[in-house]
Amino acid sequence: MVSFNIKKDISEKGKMKQRQKLLKSMIRSDLTELFQTSLDINKVAKKNCENFIGSVEIPVGLAGPLQIQSDILPKQIIIPLATTEGALVASTNRGAKVINLSQTGKVLVKKIGMTRAPVFKCQDITAAQEFKTFLEDNFVELKKISESTSNHLKLLSFNCWTRGQYVFVRFVFDTDKAMGMNMVTIALKHVWSEYVSKKTKAELISLSGNVCADKKDSLVNRILGRGYSVEAEVFIPPEIVTEVLQTTKEKFYETHIVKNLIGSNIAGSFSQNMQAANIIAAVFLATGQDVAHVVEASQCATTVTIEGENLYVAVSLPNINLGVTGGGTWLPAQAQARKLIQEGGEIDSKQLAAAVGIGVLAGEISGLASLANNSLADAHQKFAR
Repeated sequence: MVSFNIKKDISEKGKMKQRQKLLKSMIRSDLTELFQTSLDINKVAKKNCENFIGSVEIPVGLAGPLQIQSDILPKQIIIPLATTEGALVASTNRGAKVINLSQTGKVLVKKIGMTRAPVFKCQDITAAQEFKTFLEDNFVELKKISESTSNHLKLLSFNCWTRGQYVFVRFVFDTDKAMGMNMVTIALKHVWSEYVSKKTKAELISLSGNVCADKKDSLVNRILGRGYSVEAEVFIPPEIVTEVLQTTKEKFYETHIVKNLIGSNIAGSFSQNMQAANIIAAVFLATGQDVAHVVEASQCATTVTIEGENLYVAVSLPNINLGVTGGGTWLPAQAQARKLIQEGGEIDSKQLAAAVGIGVLAGEISGLASLANNSLADAHQKFAR
């Protein structure tokens, strides 16, 4: 049986070369481009990607500069977008133009915290309630033990749900500048082994019981939030709707109602938006995030109303999970892309979340306008073919 897990005591570069040689013997195809990499092979193979063979390059475009009102961002930002979907950058850039011309773009960010929800098994429903009470009564000790695993970790709170003899506990942590999924998992394993297992008769079934809810569509994240909660809005004057978006506020509003609300209701979708996932994925890829978190991050609710003469558009994103340290954030190109947001300066996680939110708002504005005036197919034919 062929194995790409080479266990010889050689360098990571040597292992990569052996895998490449093995692949060449198995696959009669040119793999030259795939085998190319400018990354630190030793670091990426140990930290980010097992059985490493090379790199895949993704085009990066820019939306902006974009002017917004924010207490955490400069007045002007640039949003890097890594994508292979033609028309996406152009669409987001048009939305940015609308926000600039409207001069009313605003974004607010609230840190919710990273969650992990282990599930425990008790003897019966009485024991399950007693276990829940034990955790509530000993929060201070749980906090002390979990925080001992990292100087960058703070236990904020937890919620419990019982189903028969099972107890699901959703812990919420402040993970500083990191997205923090691994950090909280390690902390809770330590809490279990060093304290809870010794003080109770409960059995740890799984460190994740899916109430986190990590990388999944869920109501719990939509209601309670996860990571960062972001709100962004703009009031668009009628002349900008007509001249730049080439539609009317009435048509834009109707398109939103029919597509984002009625259509989503028919589909049974919690994601009442036009294309939030497009922008979130593009920013995540460009800045070194865990792209699988697009699943919950794209649970975006777009709001559209007519306010007097103006068209009001807002986006609400309750679970933006990202960081500026850890994971793939160290990768050189991704680290440089983050600096574009603040025109060369370092940014923190909250600022990155704000940039994601304002980027999603720009994308929603332009995308909905293209649907409202039936130009979406024309745009894709022009840019993507």
